[in-house]
Amino acid sequence: MPEFFTAHQNLIAQILGFIAMGIAVAMYQFKKHRTILILMSLCSLVWSLHFACLGLFTPVGMNMINVLRGIVYSFREKKWAQNNIIPAVFIVLCAGSVILTWESAWSILPFIASIFATTANWQKNTRLLKYLSIPVCVCWFVYNIANGSIAGTFNEAFALTSIIIYLVRTRKKTEAV
Repeated sequence: MPEFFTAHQNLIAQILGFIAMGIAVAMYQFKKHRTILILMSLCSLVWSLHFACLGLFTPVGMNMINVLRGIVYSFREKKWAQNNIIPAVFIVLCAGSVILTWESAWSILPFIASIFATTANWQKNTRLLKYLSIPVCVCWFVYNIANGSIAGTFNEAFALTSIIIYLVRTRKKTEAV
C-alpha cells in the first residue's frame, strides 16, 4: 500500500483538491450560515490533506487553523464567539504556523491569504466579504501555480471569477435603482 501511495502521490493530491473544490462549490448552496461554515471547515480539512500529499506544510497549517476558525465562527450567535478579539487570535495562530512551517518565500502567500480570509469571514456585510476575498484568491492562485496544485489553481480561478461576476452583477442592480 505505501508503494501505491508513493507512486501516485501527486494524483491522489489532485483528486483530494478537486474533492475540496466540490465541497467549496456545494457549501454555498446552503442557506444557513452555520452549515456553510461547517462545510468550509470540512473543505479546509480536505485541502490540508491535498497539500500534505504535495509535501507543502505551510498551507497544511493554514488550512488546519481554518478548520478551527470555521467551527468557532459557526458559533458567532453565541455570546462567547462575538468577541472582536477572535479574528486577531486566528491571525496570530496563522503567524505562528507560518513561522513553524516556513518552506520558502512562497510561504508568505498562504499567510497573507489567511489574514484576509480571517477578516473576510468575520464580516456580516457580504459585499465587503467578497471584496476581501479577492486578495485571498489571488494569493492562493499564485501559490498554487508556483507549487504544482492544479486543483488549487482551478479552484481559485473559479472562485475569483465567481466573485467578480457577483460584484459586477450586483453593482448594476445597485446603480439601476
